[in-house]
Amino acid sequence: KEHGGKLGGQDVQIIVEDGAGDPATTIAKAKKLIESDKIDVLFGPINSATGAALRPVIVENKMPTLIQSTTDEVIDDHYMYRTSFAGNEDAYLVGYLPGKAGYKKAILLASNYVAGQAAVKYFQQGFEATGGTVVQKLMPRLGNADYAPFISQLSSDADVIICFLSGSDAIRFMQQIAGYDVKLPIYGYTSAVDASLLPAEGKAALGFVGPATYFSTIDTPENKAFVKEWNAMFPPDQHPSWPGMGGYVAAAVLDQALTKTGGKTSDTEALLAAFRSAQITTPGGSFRFDDRHNPIEPRYIAQIREVDGKVQPVVIGKIPEFIPVMAPPTLPPDLVLPKK
Repeated sequence: KEHGGKLGGQDVQIIVEDGAGDPATTIAKAKKLIESDKIDVLFGPINSATGAALRPVIVENKMPTLIQSTTDEVIDDHYMYRTSFAGNEDAYLVGYLPGKAGYKKAILLASNYVAGQAAVKYFQQGFEATGGTVVQKLMPRLGNADYAPFISQLSSDADVIICFLSGSDAIRFMQQIAGYDVKLPIYGYTSAVDASLLPAEGKAALGFVGPATYFSTIDTPENKAFVKEWNAMFPPDQHPSWPGMGGYVAAAVLDQALTKTGGKTSDTEALLAAFRSAQITTPGGSFRFDDRHNPIEPRYIAQIREVDGKVQPVVIGKIPEFIPVMAPPTLPPDLVLPKK
């Protein structure tokens, strides 16, 4: 919309297919897009299991792909570029933050699939890097309806929960744990308290702390203008969050790349080189790729709070340039991480 329906000066046709979070369906849909629709560039997916299944199809067809999050093992070293964040390194950061806040004993809770398994592994590495100890790991199945059996067995020895849940799983967990007398604070991936989920979670989400590449509440003129445009296009409860920003970044990268190639997509290597050299400014800040095709961009740390009667993320700190490596990050000197 910002570019009048064009990217790199070229008219763009967008074709959308739903992989439904299923690897086999995702492969079939991707093959349809590539073989029948003759697409030039593939966007997505965001799910690690479907992304991993899709990788051989992308490599075989030499398809330039701008993928969202997912674990490190998903993307190849040539055709796939990540436009939101690298799951493994962000999981390390998520685990590191409660340790730096002063918590010593953690429960790790994540959905039992590819991304959740990786999250638990790197939560533990990040938390232990601060001297903390993991006392319990809980892995409910993806799509779990009843979290009571897991909530009832939370270790009394822990002082913090570190979690990775998303979608309806996150809504159910946040609503259900709020009904118990659980005093443990929750840190985690902010997929659990995404702006699209907060209307359903309400006050049950209060206190949650975590990092993300983007929050709609970032207080800058650029973001305020972006949010105003977004709100004019989408329903009131559909606030922008990191997945939306990942899609916006993908389009911005393609816009810059097509400008460099003169609008041509026939030379795949030239287009990929243009991806590699992309340097853009988004409502979340500066963005570029590292040599593994992972994004280098800011990380905002937020806590879910009630502001003027509205439950929303409140940014409490910013890492201006987060380098996606498995090592303790440099945190802002003025960052005060919440601790009960």
